[in-house]
Amino acid sequence: MKLKNLRDAFMFMKVLSAGLVVAGYAFLGVWVSNWLSQNGWPLLISLGAIPVIAGFGMWQAWLFLTKNGKK
Repeated sequence: MKLKNLRDAFMFMKVLSAGLVVAGYAFLGVWVSNWLSQNGWPLLISLGAIPVIAGFGMWQAWLFLTKNGKK
């Protein structure tokens, strides 16, 4: 197998794992939002938790893709 094909497969796996990180944080945001709304928190804070937590997940994925790619 050529080295270029291995590099392409490695990059695909990195992007796939970063996508799974974002999906996990989005799921966590929905779960936290549901928990907040069930425990009497205001609706604005409850719904605001989703983009905040998902945005944090996107930031983590971006750091993973950019920091490890420069080595």
